[in-house]
Amino acid sequence: MKIQKTILGPPGCGKTQTNSNLIQSYIESGIEPQRIACVSFSKKAARESKERVCNDWNILEEDLPYFRTLHSMAFGSLGYKTTDVLRGKDMKEIGYQVGLDFASKSASQDTESDFEWIGNQKGDEYLKIYQLSRSRLQSLEEAFQKEGNYNLNYSELTRLVQAYENYKKVKGKVDFTDMIEEFVKQDQCPDLEALIVDEAQDLSTLQWKMIDVVRQSPNIQIFTGDDDQAIMNFQGADVKAFLSATKEKEVLKQSYRIPETVWEEAQKIVTRIDERAPKEWHPKKEKGSIYYHNSLEEVPIEKGEWTILAPTNRLLDRYAFQLREEGWIYSRHDHPSVPRKLYEAILSWESLSKGQEISISQVKNIYDHMVVNEGFKKGFGGRSKKFLEHPPESVFPMDYLRDNLGLLVDGSQRWHQVLGKVGLNTQNYLLNALKRGDNVKNPRIKLSTIHSMKGGESDNILLISDISYAASKEMITRPSTLHRMFYVGVTRTKENLHIMQPETERYYEL
Repeated sequence: MKIQKTILGPPGCGKTQTNSNLIQSYIESGIEPQRIACVSFSKKAARESKERVCNDWNILEEDLPYFRTLHSMAFGSLGYKTTDVLRGKDMKEIGYQVGLDFASKSASQDTESDFEWIGNQKGDEYLKIYQLSRSRLQSLEEAFQKEGNYNLNYSELTRLVQAYENYKKVKGKVDFTDMIEEFVKQDQCPDLEALIVDEAQDLSTLQWKMIDVVRQSPNIQIFTGDDDQAIMNFQGADVKAFLSATKEKEVLKQSYRIPETVWEEAQKIVTRIDERAPKEWHPKKEKGSIYYHNSLEEVPIEKGEWTILAPTNRLLDRYAFQLREEGWIYSRHDHPSVPRKLYEAILSWESLSKGQEISISQVKNIYDHMVVNEGFKKGFGGRSKKFLEHPPESVFPMDYLRDNLGLLVDGSQRWHQVLGKVGLNTQNYLLNALKRGDNVKNPRIKLSTIHSMKGGESDNILLISDISYAASKEMITRPSTLHRMFYVGVTRTKENLHIMQPETERYYEL
């Protein structure tokens, strides 16, 4: 019997747990884990699904080969190698050929989207239009006209596209969109009995073509997501395809995250969205609170867990600068405002000063933050022969370092006196934070864009209402895009929502 159903999961309604329970029921009915696919648009969603199923039901990760992103599935099934994939350095060469600048962000091994490493130079703007045309299955001219950027030239775009495709052909390279296109062309469905597509509202039109291939064989087909939280329009998300994926719809009705007051604010936003699936769902019993502020100084960030959310990284920069000026430790993109290596060097020096032994790698890290001939003698750096002759498992006390490895200072001096490469401003920033008892390694204050926070939650959310110039233009032509984004922003909180009043003439009205 075929089962085809779309599960609509409003914020905090347990969509991931619902998927996990469904997968367990399929396994209990006799379906082997290897014949169940749980695919997603994002690495984060794919990872969470796999971890939840493994933790809930004691299943090994290797028994779930089809719990992955669509790009990863295409990459594996088509036999590509990481060296086959186009990277930022390739764009530098293409840019040189056509006379365009590219930011050429580094792409890590985890990168699985052609949009992840596109920067903000002129060449990147052209490349974004090209990738959007492919993701949305539009003509290049249509995508160019829709972008409406009068600083760009169509003939320059076509010249870049030609150079881009020629480069890939000559060098034997592919991009991530090529992988999806080739998978669709091959039209070979894996041997599956059950298919779950998570965060399906964020799939592009091209990715839905891949889903059409993957759903050919499984009798069980479940699509989970929330059209109200579809905020990946800038990468070609096709909300209409999500809503038409199946006839049968089920709504998860109880949120375990959103308090009543915040739920009411979310309802005001969601009713502005056009062409959405109606949903009846309920908040948790706690009342929660909403506060409005005119400046960061008014926000009680001295206690509790906080996430500052803004539509763009550029808007976040202002708050990162202000937090640092006021001495607050924070993290951004999982990177603390104090470099981890520096913090580890401080801890290592304090251990050493207390008479403890530290490892060779810890000593090297300390020396990396010292000034030569002030902290240690010249010729005793972390890459010197004196260091290389010691095995990695070696540990040393202070006296050994002073007698044999060139250390010039002793335990009577504090870290800010011996780590001479640390600037005075950073020293004061750290000293104040440590005196206050801030958690430097895992800060309780986080900065994030709304897009990066999707799927996440925090006790306290500070939502920035200012928007960019591009967003203000989109508010005129495609207002639902902004409504969905701020709906996601509002619904990240578990307790209190704090709204920053606009500081510019461009803002979203909350």
